Amino acid sequence: MPYCEPCERFYTPSTLSPSGDCPEGHHVANPEDAPTLIQSDAPAREEEKDPKVPWHFWLLLIAVVIYLGYRAFQGVEWLLTR
Repeated sequence: MPYCEPCERFYTPSTLSPSGDCPEGHHVANPEDAPTLIQSDAPAREEEKDPKVPWHFWLLLIAVVIYLGYRAFQGVEWLLTR
C-alpha cells in the first residue's frame, strides 16, 4: 500500500495517477513496482456434495406439522362451538 509522507496518508493504487503521484502531486510509488496477480497452477477445487439432511430433522418437521394441524383443528372447533 503506497504511503505519501508529505500528506501522511496511505493510498490505494487506483487513487494514484498513472505516473504514481498522489492527488496532491507528490511522487509516491513507481507503477512498475505494483504487485500483479499471479496465476496459480493449483488444481481447481472439486464441487462438494450437498450434505444430507439428518433423519431427526424430518422427524421434528413431521411432529411440528402434526402439532400445528391439531392446534388449527382445535381453533376451528372452538370458533364453531362458541
